[in-house]
Amino acid sequence: MKDIIVVDNFFNEKELNILNNNLTKIYWEPQENGLGHKYGFGHNFKRNEENQWLFDKIKNNFFKDKNLKEIDPCFRQRHNAEKMLPHTDEHVNYIFLAYLKGEELMYNGTGFYNEDGHLDRYIGFRQNRAIFFNSFIYHSDLQSLGKSSPRYTLNIFYKNDEII
Repeated sequence: MKDIIVVDNFFNEKELNILNNNLTKIYWEPQENGLGHKYGFGHNFKRNEENQWLFDKIKNNFFKDKNLKEIDPCFRQRHNAEKMLPHTDEHVNYIFLAYLKGEELMYNGTGFYNEDGHLDRYIGFRQNRAIFFNSFIYHSDLQSLGKSSPRYTLNIFYKNDEII
């Protein structure tokens, strides 16, 4: 599996509308990293009959032959214009990130770092763009680097089933 996979127009129009319509109906809780830095708002949810299609679609597109378990599916709203917060998510193995709403700006996207710790890949924000990547790659939102706006994303973390 490649380290970073990007798919534009991941959801069909109906699916994207379902997700975006939920953004106005959910309760948003403040989010902060382990160091006390607030970076936005989030809403966690669980797999159920209504959203099973979402988990099936992600599996069929990114890891059809792997047995991964989702951890902490959530919606996120962030506008972290203060500073970059590069990090890995070592409690999981992979991350699914879908850009749902926001201005289509480079700095509303996500940056990835190389082995030397240098930012070397930018994936700009485009509504309905999905990214699936190895959680051990250092990554950060890019909003503090230039013009940006609040962005809404769907984040689902995955762990190899045999490790759980």
